[in-house]
Amino acid sequence: MAPREEDRGMADPRVPHAQLSREAGRFAFGTDAVGYHQARTGYPPELYDHVFVDLPDKPDILEIGAGTGLVTEEFLRRDPRSILIVEPDAALARFTADRLADPRLDFLVAPFPDVQVDGHFDLIACAAAFHWMEPAPALKRVRQLLRPSGIWAVWWNSYRNAGRGDPLADAISPLLDGVALPPSDTIDRHYSLDEEFHRKLLLDAGFSYVEHHCYRTERELTTAQVVKLFASYSYIRALSADRRERFLGSLADLVDRQFGGLAPNLILTSMYLARG
Repeated sequence: MAPREEDRGMADPRVPHAQLSREAGRFAFGTDAVGYHQARTGYPPELYDHVFVDLPDKPDILEIGAGTGLVTEEFLRRDPRSILIVEPDAALARFTADRLADPRLDFLVAPFPDVQVDGHFDLIACAAAFHWMEPAPALKRVRQLLRPSGIWAVWWNSYRNAGRGDPLADAISPLLDGVALPPSDTIDRHYSLDEEFHRKLLLDAGFSYVEHHCYRTERELTTAQVVKLFASYSYIRALSADRRERFLGSLADLVDRQFGGLAPNLILTSMYLARG
């Protein structure tokens, strides 16, 4: 179905680095939906196995912040009864609706948790978008919308893992000095990797069970692929055109000079499963 239009920041106190507001994530990516879709990679197949192992057949799913539908596409392969997507960026919602065109999909174009959502769900999932929401009200609404024994699944890909056997990230970190990062990120660490923080967040929100999984993916990227990946990030899109061009030029020079145009890239995918 076509998207239904509805009425359309704060930093993590643990992080001293300048941060983008949470509102920035609502419209940062739709200005180049094709580029965003092409630059990002999907998630490990075993992640979906962990998500679906305890779900009923043909589950009803709510996906929050679906972006260009990388996760949605995998969910559809698991034969759900329905998927309701809540996506604040109308351009991304249109892109995904056109790209996947499936009668099991419905869309609400509005930020979560403010949007009016009817019904209850076996699975509520959010991939790489939860950091754009205020966690307490978002988690409260998630619990309200889950069916008994329903599952909340939230995860991120961390593409830059300085100090964790990721030489590309180690080399890039100095380029980020003075760049305002999203609420999920610091120069040194993606917050999804802080298991203690996320467990406490979920338990404080009233979830009775929390499970953590972390998946490691190693690949190589050409200079052009590294540049395309970083050009898709909210914090690079938020720079002025001149500064963005200078940053991406410096990034290309770095990959060519230090890695001969082919750089290793470590992706850590951190997922939390919880029951209401």
